[in-house]
Amino acid sequence: MTNKRLLYVTAFDDRHGKRRWRFRRKGYPAYSFKSPHGTKAFEREYAACLNADQAPVSSRPSIPGSVSDVIARYYSDNAFLDLRPSTQGVYRGVLERFREAFGDVSIKAFDADRIARLMTAMRHKPHAAARLRKLLAQLLRLARRSKLVPVGFDPIKDTKAPKTEGGGYHRWTEEELAAFENEFPVGTKPRLAFDLLLYGAQRSGDVRLMTPAIIAGGRIRLDQSKTTNSVDIPVVAPLQVSLDAGPLGRVTLMETKDGDPYTEKGFYGMMKKACIKAGIPHCSPHGLRKAAARRCKDAGCTNEEGMAITGHKSEKEYLRYAGSNARPEVADAAMDKVMANRSARLASAPSQPIEKRAQ
Repeated sequence: MTNKRLLYVTAFDDRHGKRRWRFRRKGYPAYSFKSPHGTKAFEREYAACLNADQAPVSSRPSIPGSVSDVIARYYSDNAFLDLRPSTQGVYRGVLERFREAFGDVSIKAFDADRIARLMTAMRHKPHAAARLRKLLAQLLRLARRSKLVPVGFDPIKDTKAPKTEGGGYHRWTEEELAAFENEFPVGTKPRLAFDLLLYGAQRSGDVRLMTPAIIAGGRIRLDQSKTTNSVDIPVVAPLQVSLDAGPLGRVTLMETKDGDPYTEKGFYGMMKKACIKAGIPHCSPHGLRKAAARRCKDAGCTNEEGMAITGHKSEKEYLRYAGSNARPEVADAAMDKVMANRSARLASAPSQPIEKRAQ
């Protein structure tokens, strides 16, 4: 891939004389590559650019100080431009739906009360509500900097996104994993995606854009697209069997029947249809990463060991994925150790007269 000219990619020298590369395609977000040309990280960024949502074309100029105006400013701000293409695509989708509903409304109109009412109206979609609230904070920060609202105007801090019930995406059980494996044998595309998600323990956004270079040498080495956290984990035997059976794409491991990398919606749709066929319609591809974390915990891995596989940066987030259900047998064993340690301390303490100990 790196030995031929990449469509929509051009080189330029920055003000320091350093050669850089950028992606420009009509109707798509512009992007400046962060990784060196020819590397697997560059290849992954390019694949993400090709799959980013198309940028909307405004049909009329924005009213100064309106939601539409602030969104347009945000798209040109470093806070947005420094994001990865895949993240830009997600954020554009959220902001364009918000622009469609409130484009001509003044950004000043979004005080704490109005934002709180928005959050309440989105209680049935808590993840979407939390993301919108996060992006509204970005828009309001830019609006303060641009003097479109008063300096102290920060209504976000007085609002709260609806609570996510049940911990988000369903964590697959061993029975559900077996049901999928029974329905889709090795050598089918859904099974390849399943094994990459489960045994690679990575997000769908990283799995669908994995290239042969990322799994070279019997290891999965990548910088996660969401957090930029690096992982380097072995390709275990069940995953290797699945990779050997394929079907593998030419540029990315997972490709559509037309030979294109999967889009976010396309990959999710393919896996969701497979889950329905396997009789587990409540399952989703993201839940497989949770199942991988659960397996780490069930196997007795330390939090540090589990995090090295999943790539989580915090123990709190890792444990949320792995599950934190009550484990009475573990609690009993732990309390036995506590009491044994207490007895050992008491036994080793020097004996003292009762009168002195009572003082």
